[in-house]
Amino acid sequence: MGHRALVAYGRADGSYSLHHSQWGALGFALSDDLGPDSPFGANAGWEQAAHEAVVAGERPDTPSDHDAPVDPQPRGSVPSLDTLPGRFDFLEYEAAFVVSRTGDVRAFQPCWFARALDDAEPVGDGALVSLRRGRDPVGDAARVSAWFRGVADTVRVLHDSGRLDGAASREHLRTRVREWAAEGRTVLLPP
Repeated sequence: MGHRALVAYGRADGSYSLHHSQWGALGFALSDDLGPDSPFGANAGWEQAAHEAVVAGERPDTPSDHDAPVDPQPRGSVPSLDTLPGRFDFLEYEAAFVVSRTGDVRAFQPCWFARALDDAEPVGDGALVSLRRGRDPVGDAARVSAWFRGVADTVRVLHDSGRLDGAASREHLRTRVREWAAEGRTVLLPP
């Protein structure tokens, strides 16, 4: 099964190329494995040219037998970072990473609204909250997840008791998740 992560690479035109990592969410290892010198985590000579192709919006030329933790072949794209949550599959992926055009890496913890809402869709019905730089990503992700579980469980009780309808429950979750921005975190929500 793996610990899958979705990795979004910034392109020159402002869009993002989407890539799959089978084990990238395990311990948020991609936070350390990816960087300007190794954008796909393989520490191999082909990576720089492949990354330049991705940034240019082209299909990269890569060895067929590479062992990079992130598949350098794109699986789609999004027009902007704000639209990433609308393509994120909360059932398939346990983490998200955003790699800038210069190779800077940012990790995100998914918060799927299905914990509180029975009608939450697996794709796009949740939020991505950035992890704090310079902190243990596993511990920081656990902090975000524990907080979200508490909020979602409260919303579920309020919904089940009839005090919040579906739309109000969803908006309450969106409002509460946005609170993480006060800590300087990036919070991505679908429109």
